[in-house]
Amino acid sequence: MKRLATLILFFTISTGFAQGYPQIEGASSSITETADSITDAYDQKLSMTSQQKAIFKIRVEDFLKIRQNIMATKTGKDQLNALVNLQAEETLAMNDVLTRLQMRVYKKVKREIQPLKVVDMPNDASKSKKKKKE
Repeated sequence: MKRLATLILFFTISTGFAQGYPQIEGASSSITETADSITDAYDQKLSMTSQQKAIFKIRVEDFLKIRQNIMATKTGKDQLNALVNLQAEETLAMNDVLTRLQMRVYKKVKREIQPLKVVDMPNDASKSKKKKKE
């Protein structure tokens, strides 16, 4: 009887600890929101069908997760090279979703909607450059 009670207790505890927790909710919801806004911005320029928009959003989400991983794990030139390669892969992946005409527009507006990386310049640095020129 003790063995049976011990086995039941063991399996109950094991099952309780075996339950997986979802990944970070904040990160996944922010990626979803970003993917929504990016998809909406492209839809204004590309006039996608509902099927195209759904597939497009899923692909954007996938590439945003990969981008987030690159930004967290790589630095400097390695990060830049990885982002350039990722952007090329994303463009190729969208080729399957979009028509030829949409793809032409996509390539033109991609730099505006999804810049490779935004670099912030402090105001003091730009002022010091102006002073040196004078």
